[in-house]
Amino acid sequence: MSETKKTDTVAEAAVPKQASAPDEREVLLRVEGLTKHFPIKKGILQRQVGAVKAVDGIDFEVRKGETLGVVGESGCGKSTMGRVITRLQDPTGGKITFEGQDITRLSTGQMRPLRRDIQMIFQDPYGSLNPRHTIGSIVSAPFRLQGVEPEGGVKKEVQRLLELVGLSPEHYNRYPHEFSGGQRQRIG
Repeated sequence: MSETKKTDTVAEAAVPKQASAPDEREVLLRVEGLTKHFPIKKGILQRQVGAVKAVDGIDFEVRKGETLGVVGESGCGKSTMGRVITRLQDPTGGKITFEGQDITRLSTGQMRPLRRDIQMIFQDPYGSLNPRHTIGSIVSAPFRLQGVEPEGGVKKEVQRLLELVGLSPEHYNRYPHEFSGGQRQRIG
């Protein structure tokens, strides 16, 4: 038993005092008891006879400077969880807090200013890139939706962003199918 105490003391001594610092960082996103159930309806009156529990009781925090990766089997609810947290779908239950603000029941209009900061990134975003639009049109859409006019114009800013992620500014007029999966991921 004294050996256990000795090990505990050594472990405590080996951990620098700064190890507690991550817990002191600001919580950017807090998810508590998040659920998303899809109703199963049957019969001529379409009465609910059950529900598919896509997301059931998720709890986590993401602090400033942290990144959260969600991993799981196909169909386990990863994308549904992302859509609910980003408020593209309404949760069945639970609470979502972003930068101290409860966003669980915000309307589409109330969510619009937060869209700059709350986004999903998919491993292969090809499905989210409209094949009929150029990359320039796709990447400039948030500027138009948010009513932002960067200094030098939207096109120049989009070309700068393309360069920032390792793509040529000349790719502005290309279409999604002209890029590799890795390039599409950087665009998405």
